[in-house]
Amino acid sequence: MRVALYARYSSERQNERSIEDQLGVCRRHAEARGWTVVTTFSDAAISGSTMANRPGLQALLAVAGGGAFDLVLVEDEDRLARNLEHQANIFNRLKHAGVGIATLSSDAIGILEVGLKGVMAELYLVNLGQKTRRGMRANAEKGLATGSRLYGYATASGGDMRIIEAEACVIRRILEYFAAGDSTREIAARLNTEGVPGPRGGPWNASSIHGSRQRANGILHTELYAGAKVWNRMEVRKDPVTGRRLPIMRPPAEWRRTDVPHLRIVPADLWDAVQGRLAAAGDSHPRALANARRGSLFGGLIRCGMCGASYTADGGGRLMCAGRRERGPAVCANTRTLSRAAIETRVLDGLRDRLVGREQAAIYVRAYHAARAAEARARVDERGPLERRRAELLRAIDRVVDAVAAGAATPRMMERMAAQEVERADIETRIAALEPVASAPVTLHPGAAQTYADIVGRLREHLADAGADQSSTESRQLVEAVRALVLKIVVTPRSLEPRAAVDIELHGDLARFLTPPGPAPRWGGQMVAGGGYNHAPPAVPVLIRLGA
Repeated sequence: MRVALYARYSSERQNERSIEDQLGVCRRHAEARGWTVVTTFSDAAISGSTMANRPGLQALLAVAGGGAFDLVLVEDEDRLARNLEHQANIFNRLKHAGVGIATLSSDAIGILEVGLKGVMAELYLVNLGQKTRRGMRANAEKGLATGSRLYGYATASGGDMRIIEAEACVIRRILEYFAAGDSTREIAARLNTEGVPGPRGGPWNASSIHGSRQRANGILHTELYAGAKVWNRMEVRKDPVTGRRLPIMRPPAEWRRTDVPHLRIVPADLWDAVQGRLAAAGDSHPRALANARRGSLFGGLIRCGMCGASYTADGGGRLMCAGRRERGPAVCANTRTLSRAAIETRVLDGLRDRLVGREQAAIYVRAYHAARAAEARARVDERGPLERRRAELLRAIDRVVDAVAAGAATPRMMERMAAQEVERADIETRIAALEPVASAPVTLHPGAAQTYADIVGRLREHLADAGADQSSTESRQLVEAVRALVLKIVVTPRSLEPRAAVDIELHGDLARFLTPPGPAPRWGGQMVAGGGYNHAPPAVPVLIRLGA
């Protein structure tokens, strides 16, 4: 019986030796029954409530279908999953591969055990969640920590919190500046100019100061600074497919407050002044900038050539560097604002007149062919040693088979052959992945350049007629087609003067002008290149400099 072992523990706070301990007891259990352990899999500090985020389990399931082992041995079923659905999924996939499941208490797990243990494991998680929430509620009512460290405080074992005076001084300064009329961007810029480290050790950002009224975070909204601990604001749910933890806000009516005067950092009058200004301003936070970007033709694609941050709306149809706006001159010296309409016009002209030119595409084609040739050489170099090792393993396995036929095989020989079979299966999988790439060359698609030039021209006419409106189906299709050509747009001012000329580098996706060795997709009833590749084209975007 060839056996694969699997071990898992769920929390980073558990002992890392837990994996070794589980594998050790499973290995001794297998040896006592005369089973041969051929491989092991493990997941450290990963919950058993999901499957997708466990690389060890996914590797086990992937290898199981290749016949490398006959049985999976785990300490208990809940090591495989703590969810009834996932337990059944794993059981059915292994059963389909002809692989059984065993635990320290049962040498053959059937559907009845899967159902019973799956329900028990899921109930355990439910009870654990209830106990955790009860413990957090008790800590909150006592004024103890209920989560990660908050700027301004240090947390000791047991949840006791104390004020860090150096950070408390910064918090008071921020609220004083804001109450006096400074914006969060001006405050962030001042702190960054002085070299004051932010909550995470890097520069301050306006959003980390302002935070969110809904989530009651950020320096201006955290009520703990005013001596009130707010809890039960949010619950975290885990996506059953991806395993991601998703925060869900509860209605404010369900929030609970506990007075903790010993943790007050900000005087009551200053706190009230800040909250009054926030209420009067309608809590107008730069979140609205995200909405403004959605209506922009190249929103999210325009980058500052000095610091790399995105350009963001600055009112009146103009754009400015978000690094400068949110963090100040200590982070980026770029004060140049841009006309969104002017940038869109110049980029559209570049797409129409320069990016779709045959000369630029020919450069990309040459780079593509060079990359494919280099990849083919690398595959040949890697494949040779693997094929030689596979031949050695086949000869060794044949010798053991001959010994078995002659009645001269020993347990040690059988154990070694099982390990060799696993290695052979792994090598064959790697060789299969190194099959030579298709030799069919890619060429410039004869109609793609003109097709995209026509699309760009139509978009320019549409924007001229309809303004920035993108609500119609035709407008959205045109915008999506043009955006697909652009990887990013880098804008760099030639000097720090307010009206300085700027250089624009357009990083274009020329793969869309190539004819792949397969059928090309269609857009709007017209043939367009850019799909059906046997593998991805090389990352060699051509830079088109549009000038001042």
